[in-house]
Parts: sequence; structure tokens; C-alpha cells
Amino acid sequence: MKEQDDFTSLVGSIYATAVDPSGFAELLALADSRLAEDSSRRRFEALLSDFEDHVLRAEALLAALPEAGQQAHDGAEHCPRFRINRQGRIFAPNLLACELLGLVEGQSLDRLELSADTLGAVQRFSRGQSQHAPVLRLMRRDTGKPILLRCEALEDGEGVQCLAVDIPWHAGAEMAMRALYGLTPSENAVLGLLVEGHSPQEAAHLRGRSVETIRQQIKAIFVKTHTSGLQDLLHLGRVVSVSSPQLDRATAVAGQTSELRLPDGRVLSYRQIGDPSGRPVIFLHGCLGGNQLPRAAEVELYRLGLRWIAPARPWHGGSCGWPGLLSHPENYGEDLAALADHLDLNEVTLVGYDAGAILACCAGEKLGSRLHKTFALAITPPMCSLRDFAAAPTQQRILALAARTSLPLLRYLSILGDRKLRLEGQSAFAQTVFRDAPADLEACRDPEVLELMWQGHFFHVGAGNDSFINDCRLIASEWRPRVTEHPAPLVFLHGREDRIVPLPRARSFAEELKANLIVVKGAGHSLPFSHWQAVLAALYP
Repeated sequence: MKEQDDFTSLVGSIYATAVDPSGFAELLALADSRLAEDSSRRRFEALLSDFEDHVLRAEALLAALPEAGQQAHDGAEHCPRFRINRQGRIFAPNLLACELLGLVEGQSLDRLELSADTLGAVQRFSRGQSQHAPVLRLMRRDTGKPILLRCEALEDGEGVQCLAVDIPWHAGAEMAMRALYGLTPSENAVLGLLVEGHSPQEAAHLRGRSVETIRQQIKAIFVKTHTSGLQDLLHLGRVVSVSSPQLDRATAVAGQTSELRLPDGRVLSYRQIGDPSGRPVIFLHGCLGGNQLPRAAEVELYRLGLRWIAPARPWHGGSCGWPGLLSHPENYGEDLAALADHLDLNEVTLVGYDAGAILACCAGEKLGSRLHKTFALAITPPMCSLRDFAAAPTQQRILALAARTSLPLLRYLSILGDRKLRLEGQSAFAQTVFRDAPADLEACRDPEVLELMWQGHFFHVGAGNDSFINDCRLIASEWRPRVTEHPAPLVFLHGREDRIVPLPRARSFAEELKANLIVVKGAGHSLPFSHWQAVLAALYP
């Protein structure tokens, strides 16, 4: 424990005196001595290596096991299903039956609030005393609407199986309606509510729209689907829902990582998720969280019909470095144009986060007429004056000053910071990175957000610390002159509670670039992870 305290103290002392040039050499020598002579540290690193080997073996074993999503399912798994034994108790309810109907294994049939006639019919049918299969009418917990279930006798004669007649509206049905009839995400959402039993008035209330708006959307759906009225449309919607494969979560988030060999020989690694035939969005990640989003956000990309393409920026992930990028960030547009050519993209929405937002602002011009719109999330404006440095939080100020004045110090800070994070582990990550940012600390209380941040760290430094070092140099550089007039609208999204880049700085910079500013309430610097709904809503309202 003493060694850990000494190491933490050492890192803290370097951070605290980073602006004192006279102390640099002494501190670096002290750090070299401590790290070189610390036999406990060497033992820790050896144990870490052994642990990582065990993790790799465990992952290999887990990968060889069949996942639940890989097992064969019939259509019944896409609708509520359960069984009733001859004693009148529920058994083997599937997940949808539990979620939508609130069923519990072993629950008495009497708890379903069925009429006496229906209860009697089920009991007679389950005992083979009647050949007429009853129909159950149960209420959904999420919508309060009825769902009908048919009954069929089990082959062993020990009861009945109940299956929903209609499959609940799902992402696969939305994709089918978009592909077959060209429905927009908003029209699909309205159709889904209608199919699940809501009236136009209820749909308007649930979607926060006027009844007239919903009626106009329904009329547009009539035209696109060539249906003659509401009943005709509902019949079509139910048939499509039944016949379309349902996308489970495992399928929806199965991203594909590929590589592109650029003309100069460098490798550009990129990840694709969402709808392969959807509207292309290129996402330039930041210094935090890697190039992934929360699972629910990645599933939502399917529903919205978005093809999310996330390249690993130079020095990150599997992409090669590019030294010339630091002095000419606008040239990254050549990589983006090559990627767009490779994927045959005719129109692109460009989204950048943190350091990636800098590249989005500088490089978007290279996409020319293909650029539909640019979004900059939690952008860090250039630090051009002492006032800018003074306004930055302590950690960012120290790193920016090191980037401007001493590359050796910046390299040492990055190495020691990485080792500190690894030593203290995931549980201390948020406090180390977001120490003075309450909104971001709150966001990291979500285990998934914290996991994304933690795994993202290794995505960023997996090939070494050059990614962190060069991001610091980019952020601290005077990159503003590299931003030319954009061929498409520029939009800033910024968290009201961002402590790393306070909102007034972002607002002033948005005015300078003539960008529209959208302020996200409650969000900090971890905006695309904690408030991804606001990001996707801004992309396609």
C-alpha cells in the first residue's frame, strides 16, 4: 500500500509543479529512480501480465460456448409465450411474457384476471375435456393495451401452451417498413403505436405531438403503403411484424471492424454499426471512451436507419500514426474522402467528439458536396492566450502547457498517468479523470458508461502513448486558422454542466465560427455516452 501511495504522490507532485521549469529535471530524475528501483512495481507488472494471460484464456473458452442468441428459435420467441399445467399454474414463460405481461414462474392462473368463463374453458381444454381452444385476453404492462393469445394442447397432454396472436412491434418490422415502403423513423414510430393498439390521440400524447400532426403522418403512411384506411394499414403492419425477423440485441450491436489501406500506405481502421443501407454518419471519436457507444444507442441506430461509421483516428486503435496531421489537421479530410470513396458514400453527416470535433471542423471541407452537416460534440476551443489557459481546469491546463513548452514532460506525464490508471484500476478511473466534474462523475455511476470509458482508455493507448500525446498537442495548438468556411451547416452540442470546457467558452467559439449551438441540460464532457439520446435526436429530429 505504501508503494501505491508513493507512486500516487509522485504523479501528483509532477502535475502540481509542471509549470515550474526549474523543477522538471529533478522530478524526472526522481521518477526514473523510483520506478527503476521499485521491485514491488516489477512484481506487480509481472502479476498483471499473468492475469492478462488468464483473461485471454477465459475469453477464448467463453467464445467457444454457444450464446443464447445463437440458439435456434422459432417465431414464438418473438412474441409472449408461456404454458399452463393441468393444476392451473404458469410455467416456462419466455422473456417477453415476463416483461410485457408480468408473468412469474409458478403463478396461479387465477392471478391473470380472466373471466370465470375463460378460466373454465382453459381448464377444460387443458384436461382434454374440450376440443375448442380458448383465446386469452391479457393486458400489457407497458401500454395498458390488450394482447390476444391462442392456446394449443401440449403433446404430452400435461397442459396447454399460450402464444400471442400478434407479435409486438419491433426493430426488424421498422427496418422492413423502411426498406419496402420508405417510411421515416417518425412514421415508423407512429405505425408501431397504432399496431400495438393506441389511438391517434394516444399516439400524439406519447410522442409529444399534436393530433393533427399524427393524422398527417398517418395520411402519408397511407400513400406510401397504398393502404385504403386505418384497418387496412393495421392489417399490413401486423403481417409485416409477424413475417419480419426480429433483431435481438446481440444482432443489433454486432459491429464490423475493417481496414482500409490508404494511398500513402497507412492503415485506417474503422468500425460500422447500425443499418448497412441507412444514412451514413462518420463519427470521429475523442480522447475518452473509444469509438463505441452505449449498447442501447447502438441498437437505436437500427431503428433510426443510420449507418454509423467510426474510424479510429491516427495513433488510435488499429490506425497508423500521421505526424503531418498535427501541423495540418485539415488534411485528415483526405482520409475521410478516401473512406467515403471506399464505402461509396454520396452524402455524409460528420460527427466529432472532443479532439475528434477539432478534426471534424478542420477536415470537413475535403468532403465537398458530399458533406450534409457537421456536428461538434463537447469541442475544445483552441488555447490562444494566457486567459484561455487560466480558464481551463487544472489537469487540462497542465497538459496544455506541457504540450506547448516541453514534449519530454508531456510524454512523461502520459506514461505516469497511464500507469496510475492501471495501478488504481477501473473503480478509480472516474475520480482520476473527472475529479472536478460532478456531471461526469454522476455519468460514470452507470456501470456501462464507466466500462466504456475504461475500455476506451486501452483503445486509445493500446499501441502506446502517442495517441494521448498528440491529442494534447492538437488541442493545445492554434488550429483555428485551419478551419475554413464550411460547405454545410455546423452545429455545436455542448453539455450545460461541462467543467472541462465550460459552456461560455463553447458559446463564444460557436459565435466565432457562426455555428448553431445546442445546449444539453445535465450533460458534462461525457456527452455522447451519458446523453446519447440528445445526440441522435439532434442528428435527425
